[in-house]
Amino acid sequence: MSADPEIAVVIPVFRQPGLLAEALEDVLAQQDAPRFAAVVVDDGCPLPETAATALTYARRHPGRVLLLRRPNGGLPAARNTGIEFALNAWPGCRALLMLDADNRLRPHFLSRAAAALDAAPPQIGWVYPDLDSFGLPQNYFLGGDYSAFLHLHENLCDAGSLIARRVFDRGLRFDPRLREGFEDWDFWLRAADAGFRGRHLPEAGFLYRKRPESMLTHAEKARAAILGGMRLTARHTLAARRLQRLEAEELPRFALTRLGSDQAQRLTDPLAPRHPPEPAEALRRRAVEAALAPSAQAFPPFWAFATEAGLAALTRARLLHNVFWQAQQILQATPALGFLLVDLVPAPQGRRGLRLPPGAVPHAPRAQLIIARSDRLLRAAREENVDWAAPFAESAKPPAPTLKVDLPFADAALQEDPGVFARLTEEVAALRATAAARSALLGEWRDDWRASRLRTPGLHQALNGCGAVLPWIPAQPGKQIGFVLPVFAFGGVEKVVLNQAAVLRRHGWTPHLFLTGTDHAAIPAEFDDVFATVQFFPLPAIERADPRQRYFGAPIAAEPTAARNADMLGLLAAMDVVVNTHALAGHGLMGQLRRQGVRTYLGLHLNERGPHGAPVGNPLTALAYEAGYDGFLSVSRALRDWCVAQGVPSEKILVLPNAASYAADPARAEAARAARQARDPDAPLRVLFLGRLDYQKGPDRLRPIILGVADRKIAWRVVGHPVLDADPPDLSGTGIAIEPAAEGAAALDALYAWADVVLLPSRFEGAPLTIPEAQRFGCILVATDTGAVAEAVEDGIDGLLVPADEDSVVAGCIDRLRALAADPELCRALAARAASRGAATAWEKSMAGWIRLLDAGRAA
Repeated sequence: MSADPEIAVVIPVFRQPGLLAEALEDVLAQQDAPRFAAVVVDDGCPLPETAATALTYARRHPGRVLLLRRPNGGLPAARNTGIEFALNAWPGCRALLMLDADNRLRPHFLSRAAAALDAAPPQIGWVYPDLDSFGLPQNYFLGGDYSAFLHLHENLCDAGSLIARRVFDRGLRFDPRLREGFEDWDFWLRAADAGFRGRHLPEAGFLYRKRPESMLTHAEKARAAILGGMRLTARHTLAARRLQRLEAEELPRFALTRLGSDQAQRLTDPLAPRHPPEPAEALRRRAVEAALAPSAQAFPPFWAFATEAGLAALTRARLLHNVFWQAQQILQATPALGFLLVDLVPAPQGRRGLRLPPGAVPHAPRAQLIIARSDRLLRAAREENVDWAAPFAESAKPPAPTLKVDLPFADAALQEDPGVFARLTEEVAALRATAAARSALLGEWRDDWRASRLRTPGLHQALNGCGAVLPWIPAQPGKQIGFVLPVFAFGGVEKVVLNQAAVLRRHGWTPHLFLTGTDHAAIPAEFDDVFATVQFFPLPAIERADPRQRYFGAPIAAEPTAARNADMLGLLAAMDVVVNTHALAGHGLMGQLRRQGVRTYLGLHLNERGPHGAPVGNPLTALAYEAGYDGFLSVSRALRDWCVAQGVPSEKILVLPNAASYAADPARAEAARAARQARDPDAPLRVLFLGRLDYQKGPDRLRPIILGVADRKIAWRVVGHPVLDADPPDLSGTGIAIEPAAEGAAALDALYAWADVVLLPSRFEGAPLTIPEAQRFGCILVATDTGAVAEAVEDGIDGLLVPADEDSVVAGCIDRLRALAADPELCRALAARAASRGAATAWEKSMAGWIRLLDAGRAA
């Protein structure tokens, strides 16, 4: 031939010499096709007729039929031999067809397939036919838009596909290890992972010989084992984050109809749609076509109807994604529920949260958002006798559930009648009209074994064990970090997490908050923009230990149901890094997340003490799950050393010392420090107790301490409230009234500026935030030597420590306070050094090493 073939037809053959002749005849009979040649690969066939048949055709058709012989290596290896030959021998070859020796082609297959491939954009790597079988006659339709997401679950393409040379030039070949079958499927999946996509070629003219005894039959019998090996090898391609991006591009999870707009949108992330808005009528036609041909035509499985004010309020509260996620997992868990109403209400004290009130009577006009199962609406469109609105009736049993969303602000626009239910009613009527107009369309005559595309959310669980996956598509993939806590009431642990998240945000990371044991969160206004989203675990939220099991006496999490575990995993699997801080329900998910490629860290803050002084709490429980974590984040060296003593590898532990929990007014802090140095020696010593009035903090010790220094010139303030305990401490006879807890930076600044001494008579501590906060103002710490207090206060240098022995704390505190009240020079010296130490602490400095590891993509 004077020019290279443009198409190479690779035909592996083993023990099929008679069928090979039929395949070659069909290839040579192709009409109107670009230049082509057939490469027969004899895969070490022991039958002499195989080589003889191929040689006969090669002699009759020189340059158009060629024979290669190789030792037996299986079908994939034989194909690779033919591919390598064609690519090297014919630089002008631009497409290859893998034709098994027992299959057939109709005369126009190559011309039609080549034309379709030539007309396709570069990302289309192959065109594939329907599956028309002979022998055992069967005809299967494979039409509809190609989906790499669906292809991971079911094989949408046969070997009878014309493949562009650019696919092979990327280095892709068939896996020679897959000698038992599914080698085509594996090849397509790797091609899709490389960025290529397929395109359906209708009426292509490819014929597949189907016999009851064949390689495919054996492969189907061993399907689970073969697929298990394939998916283990390609585990990185099945991570929830990657699959979600595919889903958003190909099979968006939600349809969104906004009130007051004649356009609608298909999306997975309600804030990051990958598809432009389209006319409402166009979306309606998509829905009806999906109802008529659910395996070929895609439509989002969930349909949301919302007001702009409602969407804006949920976005402002950082709850939009969790509302969509909660709706999905609720509707999936109870298929009988077709709808979920979402009602937005202002909450007291600025808290935000989600509630599912049991037995709530629906008031559809009050809902700012209704999320429906699309299959319920499509059924209503096709079957007019379906009473789709029955769950919304006042007398409905059970009624459509209502998700109450507490917002940390009031919005007058949310109090108006939004008309969402009326818009939903209009849409059902319009769907019925569209369905009636299109129902006369002829369907495909072939069978279709594929499942409905409305089931796509379930594919995550089939592929990687995730249930409802958080619908979040980040603008910065690789920089999403989730902090998991049981509650968020703005205690010490929460303050640490907020500050760590704020630093990470300044370094380009996107923090998210996940709460496992509550349905509400109290986030201070000054930290409102730290978390991109606030996520609650499946409602009703619960943190529950297994009463039947303990790990060396430490409680472990109760095993959730499989469905609940899958949904919790899906909620977190959208992250790149997850930090679990004291969340019992989070421990068991960490190993599963690591298998998703998520880096996992454990936040350690303190070893609590039981009634008899023995360590209890999160660090002990964490030892049971240590293998599920890439690293431990300890607030102190003492806690790190304790972990090492318990068997945690030292290289796995990072120490992130605490700094002040809020930004003080620099001018006020400077003025306070200067005032301490100029303090009148005859002025009373001002002593402050600030914090939780709970047993851990030793507030019951205050009364004897105050009375023990009553003969000294000391002014007292006690500020705080009980959190874990029921009652405040008894201060009778002291003349001191307990002041309410300080709220906001200005109130805290005022307290620290007032105090000369901050007293911490705690029974146990981690690394108290009060210490660096007070030191910034030059306050002297008098504290029990417990936890990591000695790492932040050096006794006699920048503060005074008291042995933590229960019998000597009160006396020790009295002695230190008496000494300070009697020695103004000592006070000035300690205050100056405390201020210097406080100025040296900063979250940026504390977290620098961890951030370097995160940015480098490494664990501890």
